[in-house]
Amino acid sequence: MVRLTRVAALLAGAVATVALTGTAEAATYRVAGKLVAVNVDATGAGQYKIRGGLKGKFTINELTEVSTSPYYEAEGTDLFKGCIDRRRDRSCKGDPSGTLSFKARYWTLFGSADPNSLIWGSCFHPVVQGTGDFAGAQGVLMFVDSPTKQGVKTNYIGTLTLAGARASSSRVVKASGAVPRPGC
Repeated sequence: MVRLTRVAALLAGAVATVALTGTAEAATYRVAGKLVAVNVDATGAGQYKIRGGLKGKFTINELTEVSTSPYYEAEGTDLFKGCIDRRRDRSCKGDPSGTLSFKARYWTLFGSADPNSLIWGSCFHPVVQGTGDFAGAQGVLMFVDSPTKQGVKTNYIGTLTLAGARASSSRVVKASGAVPRPGC
């Protein structure tokens, strides 16, 4: 009987320890906003400001041409440094921050050989690696280029799942545990 009581006490202590320490849970954030060119070259590589759900600097490191027909296609790498602006208060204070590295795949259609003849453009940016609060992050961003009278406007939308983050906003969707499938 004494042995059973000791086992029960040890078990109760173990359960209490687990309950107090908790487990890290992931949170998935939906993000959307605009990409604004700051210093870019003719290929689109360079520095951008990113606004909206993400706040910070976005760098397109390189773009390597893959194909020019029937549409232009390129691939490359990107780096984001900043935060998820959870409260949309244009501040990173108290928000998850760090860096995110991406692979990129870009498709676009031009009306002629002139790069200013853009008809449409889109790119796919899956997360490769993260640092800071973004360590272990998973997700993808999609960018869309639209021609306007003032030049090309770029909008983005995506989801980022942060390991060990606790969601606290109505704009947040918890990770579903769904298995990713190939393709878009």
